[in-house]
Amino acid sequence: MTPYRAGVVGGLLLLAAMPARAADAPPCSKFFWPVDHELALLQAVKADTASGTTLAAAPPLAVALTLAVGGALPVSSEKPSDPAKFSGYVAFAAPAAGDYLVSLSAEAWIDVIQDGRPVPSTQHSGDPDCPGLRKSVRFTLTGKPVTIEISNGATDRIELAVTPWFWGAK
Repeated sequence: MTPYRAGVVGGLLLLAAMPARAADAPPCSKFFWPVDHELALLQAVKADTASGTTLAAAPPLAVALTLAVGGALPVSSEKPSDPAKFSGYVAFAAPAAGDYLVSLSAEAWIDVIQDGRPVPSTQHSGDPDCPGLRKSVRFTLTGKPVTIEISNGATDRIELAVTPWFWGAK
């Protein structure tokens, strides 16, 4: 076999041994942790929740949050907000202290507020090809009331789920 043919054959064998392209991956498989529970909660939401609502429920919970163009937020976002995009917020009772996932159905920025200050995220994951679940962000919360602010949304409605973290060590 000539060196040229050997190179072509070797290249073809290498391509055949490579894993399938990411585009061939099943939907929602790009997340770093299982998201079946969050996806089911988001898909079950029917009624809209107005921005500024304080929920009596504690996590796990899911709402369809209505957003407004340039909607006012209680605490300024850590990310500059585009005034032409949608924003809003929802508050809920104090959860048990621990790690929680805040998951969104579409692309937007998440700020979690406790004691009037943003809570830093500890981990995030997303899949732009997952129908109904775009991103999931992990936060460590204390047993105090929580406000979740959404900004830079593309539409006036977004589904949001808050669930306890179950999938790994800190």
